[in-house]
Amino acid sequence: MSRQKQRPGRPPEKRSRRAPLRAPLAKAGLAALAAALLATPSRADDLSALFAPGTVISVGGFAGSGPRFQGAREFGLWAMPYASFRRADEPREWFSPDDAVDATLLGERPLLVGAVLDFRNGRSASDDRRLAGLPRLPNTVGLGLFVEAWPIDDTLRLRAEVTQGVRAHDGIVAKLAADLVGRFGRFTLSGGPRFVLGDTAAMRLDFDVPAASAAVNPFFAPYRASGGPRSVGATVALGYDWSEAWQTVGYVRYDRLVASAAASPIVRRLGTSDGVTVAIGALYSFQTTP
Repeated sequence: MSRQKQRPGRPPEKRSRRAPLRAPLAKAGLAALAAALLATPSRADDLSALFAPGTVISVGGFAGSGPRFQGAREFGLWAMPYASFRRADEPREWFSPDDAVDATLLGERPLLVGAVLDFRNGRSASDDRRLAGLPRLPNTVGLGLFVEAWPIDDTLRLRAEVTQGVRAHDGIVAKLAADLVGRFGRFTLSGGPRFVLGDTAAMRLDFDVPAASAAVNPFFAPYRASGGPRSVGATVALGYDWSEAWQTVGYVRYDRLVASAAASPIVRRLGTSDGVTVAIGALYSFQTTP
C-alpha cells in the first residue's frame, strides 16, 4: 500500500506515507506540492494498489498553530492537505502527525527504510519587527532518509529522520522519536519523546547573530551557535474513528530548545525556549469502484 504524509499514524507493511503537519498558511502551496510529489508509491507492488480492485483512498486536511520560527514567542496558523491510499484488504494505518513526509524504499515491518522530506520554517522581519537586520530565512525543505523500527508490533515504534537542507548552507538536521501506540475501541492514543540535533551549519542558520546584524540592531549581541542538541520534547496524539469512512485526529507537541539554541540572543531576548504546537484534522476514506 502507499500513502502520503500528513498523518495521524501508520502501521502495516509496505507503504509510502503522508506529510507532516507543519506549514503556515503561507506555506500551504509548497506543502501541497511536496506532499503530492512524495505521496507516490516507491515500489512496484505498492504502485499496484492504485489499480487494485476496491483501493481505499483517504483525503482530508489538518489545521493548527505553532511558533512562527525557531524560538519564537508568537504563534502562527498553518494548514496542510492530506491524501493516502491503501489496498482494500489492508487496515487503516497509524502514523504520528509530526512525522516528516516519507516514502518507503526498502523492507517491511518491523523495519522500514526510505526517503523523507521535512519542512523547515523560515524567518523574516514580518514575523517580528525586532528581527530587523538579521538575515532573512526563506521557507525551505530538507531531503534525506528515515529508518523506522517496531520492536513491539503496532505498540512501540522507534524512528529516526536525517535530512540535508536543499541549499548547501542549510545544514543537516536529525530527528529521533519513540512512540507507544494503544487502541481503545474507536480511540487510538499515541505519544512519546522527541529529540532534535543539528550540525553547525543548521544551528548557525537559525540561531546565529552576525556581527554586522548586531551593529544594525543593538537589540542583539553577536552570537555564534554550535552544532549538537537543538531541542527535547514530546508528542501526544489522539485519533477517533467515527466510522469506516470518517476519522478525526488531533495532537499536541512540546519542544524545549537546549544548549547553544537556547543560549541564542534571538531566543533569550526575543522569544522563548518553550514551544507548543497543536493541530487537528479530519480524514475521509472511500473505496474506488472494483
